[in-house]
Amino acid sequence: MDPTSADDLAARVRRLEDESAIQRLIMSYGPAADAGLTSFAGGVWLEDGVYDWDAEAELLEGSAAVDEMLQGSGHQGLIARGVAHFAGPLLVDIDGDHGTALNYSLVMRREEGRFFLWRVSAVRWDVERHGSSWRVRRRTNRLLDETGAGRGLFGDSLREVFGQGPR
Repeated sequence: MDPTSADDLAARVRRLEDESAIQRLIMSYGPAADAGLTSFAGGVWLEDGVYDWDAEAELLEGSAAVDEMLQGSGHQGLIARGVAHFAGPLLVDIDGDHGTALNYSLVMRREEGRFFLWRVSAVRWDVERHGSSWRVRRRTNRLLDETGAGRGLFGDSLREVFGQGPR
């Protein structure tokens, strides 16, 4: 196929639009969670999507469960004292109506008048096209700590999605 053909250009534009939509979706979660917009943040997930946020914790199943967790005293206490969920740039791969994104998640907390870095995680987002938009099918977080779980999540995902390296 000629790389300048109308069909090829249309496919390339669609991919760029999909990457932009996926980035917008994922990057909206942290600000919505920190603003206390729990239904907005939960709405990033499919109704039957999964949030696997900690290797030792129970999975959150569905957008309503994410919304409920964000309404809980733990999260509400964090945002009342000052917290920032920061998502690093995304490495995105798209295959039709499914996509995978990898990034770092940093959570800063405010205590005694200053912010400090509290958590650093490896994150994998599995997303799906839902109608004309994208939604999260599964988000998996693993701390980048001595357990190696975060390093493993990144390594396994990079090998699975990108093979020997990014395309």
